[in-house]
Amino acid sequence: MVNPSGIAVDSENGWLYTADAVNHRVRRFDREGRVFNTWGGPGSAEGLFLQPGSIALNLDSGWVYVVDTGNNRVQRFDFQGRFLDVWGANGIADGQFQQPGQIVFEPLNQWLYVLDTGNNRIQRFDARGKFLGKWGLEGQGNGQFRRPESLALGLGWLYVVDVDNNRIQWFDYRGRYLGNKGGKGTAEGQFDRPAGIAVDQTNRWIYVVDSGNNRVQRFDSRLRFMNAWGTEGGAEDQFRNPTGIALDESNGWVYVVDAGNNRVQKFDSRGNFLKVWGTSGSGDGQFQAPGAITVDESGSVYVADTGSHRVQKFDSRGGYLGQSFTGIADNR
Repeated sequence: MVNPSGIAVDSENGWLYTADAVNHRVRRFDREGRVFNTWGGPGSAEGLFLQPGSIALNLDSGWVYVVDTGNNRVQRFDFQGRFLDVWGANGIADGQFQQPGQIVFEPLNQWLYVLDTGNNRIQRFDARGKFLGKWGLEGQGNGQFRRPESLALGLGWLYVVDVDNNRIQWFDYRGRYLGNKGGKGTAEGQFDRPAGIAVDQTNRWIYVVDSGNNRVQRFDSRLRFMNAWGTEGGAEDQFRNPTGIALDESNGWVYVVDAGNNRVQKFDSRGNFLKVWGTSGSGDGQFQAPGAITVDESGSVYVADTGSHRVQKFDSRGGYLGQSFTGIADNR
């Protein structure tokens, strides 16, 4: 696997899906990390990809959505990887994209949200890809964006990381603007290159990785500042260029990818340090430029170890459980 850029976990069936942007394919792994099946390959025909990125799962219908970034489209497959549908093209019209990024499935309404990063907007579709609405354009005003890159769903609300405006914007599920928090700086509630975002649905807390300030900030559901933790460094509770974040709500744990230190740090829900694991390297439990992170329903933690071309799996204490795949040349 080269540069696993997107990961998604089907906890019920024990499957891990990864988007392999360099080999232009999607792979599915079983609970033991063995390759179950692979689909794709370079191209623009149905079922082929150019730099696939984000993945979302529709567990109700058994569908896998893949953002085919280089082809400026979204493709839909069943869980076996059989092609079902495609929508999108390069452009600015409804349902078209320019460098689409993250995709998120909202199960209550069966809606899909796609960050149309190059067009500085968000597009909303039904579960089969029918265009429902859009909002955003380039700018600094309310509801405008400059490089939106991360999105998270709350209870009826949607939060977007507006990177170059150094802020978080808050909308309802139909795109109605509700507020924002941020501005470039180091004070409480300000940001320098915000990165990952995660929502604690139980407490309705918002966690934002403030990458340039080497910290994590916590807000309530209306983006009122609660607390922050982290400074630049390599000690416990310090960061260098943190990126991804994932929550284990059942236990109240927060996992942060400390990319510059090639490790993962674990905190409680209020930011108290609990555990750290990882060093620079290619061995078990080591990392080279770790990126995306996710947690399944059993509490297992998956980390996209980008520089080592693999996804590693850990228990909640950081114990190494296995890796999904490593090796550049394998095309099974």
